[in-house]
Amino acid sequence: MTPRTTVRPPTRTAVLRALRVAAVTVTGVLAAGALAAVATLGGQWAQRWTGDESRAVAAQTQPVAVTPAEETLVCPAPVRLPEGSDVGDDQFSAAPVATESRLAAAVLGASARPSATALGGGGLAGDAPTELTGAGAAVARTDVSATAVLRAQPTPSEAFRAAATVASVTTDGDLRGLAAARCTTPATSHWLVGGSTDVGGSALLTVQNSSSRPASVTLEVFGPAGVVALGGKGSFAVAPGEEVVTRLESVAPEQGRLAVHVRSAGARVTASLQAQAIDGLLPSGTELVAPGPAPAAAVAVTGLTSTGETVDDPHAPRLRLLAPGEAGGTARLSLYGPGGRVTLRGAEEVELEPGVVTDVPLGGLPEGAYTVVAEADVPVVAAGAAEAAGALPEDSVLSGTPYDVSWSAGQPLVEATTGPDGAVVAPGEALGQLALPAGVRASLVLQAVPLERDPDVEPSGATTVTVRAYGPDGADLGATEAELTAGTSRTVPVADLAEGEVAALALDRTGGDPLAVVWAVTLEADDGTDTRGTLRSVVVPSPARSTPGDVAVRAVGAGR
Repeated sequence: MTPRTTVRPPTRTAVLRALRVAAVTVTGVLAAGALAAVATLGGQWAQRWTGDESRAVAAQTQPVAVTPAEETLVCPAPVRLPEGSDVGDDQFSAAPVATESRLAAAVLGASARPSATALGGGGLAGDAPTELTGAGAAVARTDVSATAVLRAQPTPSEAFRAAATVASVTTDGDLRGLAAARCTTPATSHWLVGGSTDVGGSALLTVQNSSSRPASVTLEVFGPAGVVALGGKGSFAVAPGEEVVTRLESVAPEQGRLAVHVRSAGARVTASLQAQAIDGLLPSGTELVAPGPAPAAAVAVTGLTSTGETVDDPHAPRLRLLAPGEAGGTARLSLYGPGGRVTLRGAEEVELEPGVVTDVPLGGLPEGAYTVVAEADVPVVAAGAAEAAGALPEDSVLSGTPYDVSWSAGQPLVEATTGPDGAVVAPGEALGQLALPAGVRASLVLQAVPLERDPDVEPSGATTVTVRAYGPDGADLGATEAELTAGTSRTVPVADLAEGEVAALALDRTGGDPLAVVWAVTLEADDGTDTRGTLRSVVVPSPARSTPGDVAVRAVGAGR
């Protein structure tokens, strides 16, 4: 016989106790809500809310000074040759010349002098940390041979702007190219779009843990056929102050198109991808791929340079898209260049299968810098690539044309919203900042994205941005105002923005229509031949951050 379970009704004491707990919980929630309302909207709103009681709430609220948490930026590791790659003789060496790697860092709104150290401690160019100095901005430029970590303490109630960029230049060999990327803030999720592990391709994934706690990392790799099965190779631990390098061609081989999702638990991490390729014995470019935004319905990619390639040219610019969710969808592409909106027949809409990495060729564009906006009915990630043709040295034993590749990470498309009164609210005024390494030429690419992107509607509107430049000594070199017409990209050599060398840029919106603005900097270097600007990279800006000063706090009696 099955034993019978007797269920007794709750006693009066238990019911009252439960009601007291519920009342205390509700009271705490309401008090927290009232506190948030007072802190956000002030005492007048609270008085309209509940009369005398609300005035008491506002009267008992006290401001408490809050020290902002220290901000950290971790840079991609400088370019390196994968282990075992240099196995040729002197004539066919994979690394006939050394790679030069440099760091640039700039901070505005710090309460103490920022510093840059190697991951795990130690100096970048010596035993001591590299200090950022300067009056207008704190700036440092130095050679690096290890992963750099920038730390700065924001000033309460002031705008905090920090940026750092690492750039590696190699003029010959398998690593030939200019590889540069911004340094990023540690997070629990990173999306890296770019690179290949097909024949001749190499992709080094570096995951860094700058915290004092161990991190447990899980990888998702997407390719042309969907999600790649990694088995036990898709999870690993990263100790505090350490980095783990994974050769993706060994865990996800023969993937002609790559996108990687890095997730961590236990500690926040940073991640980057070194993408390198050779065509037979000819170098096909090296680049550092930085993380882009999380999957979203709209993504912008700017800084794609066309040299007038034909429609069927395999070296023409291309857009890479991925819908990482369980459902596929359709992406609508809007393309803008120096002459305004451009229509590429057959590339207006792209069908996306779930988990499948898709490349969209952008050949047939006139010469210039372009921006692509991808809008989809499912969340997507995106990036763009462009290639620059070079020349071999006169004494080279090889023949053919080497190429360098630049990957531009996607940027979130922050657009205008409607306020409570129905007025249009423009996107934030601070549009980000970027540090410029020494030894390379830089051009600023600006794009105002139209609010209406229907192909049958002509782009309209204009907005004004102010570009402020800072020198290597941190001096404020002055500001330049630029008007951006919706749908038309604009390229400005950084050398034209100020007298003297420019080490950092900061952008702000200063007027005009509430258009979304995206921007990037194209870096160029020479490879030692007579051909100029054959090494190229694109760096996207770091977002500006607001820092708290005082917060409103009041004591709430929660009862027993």
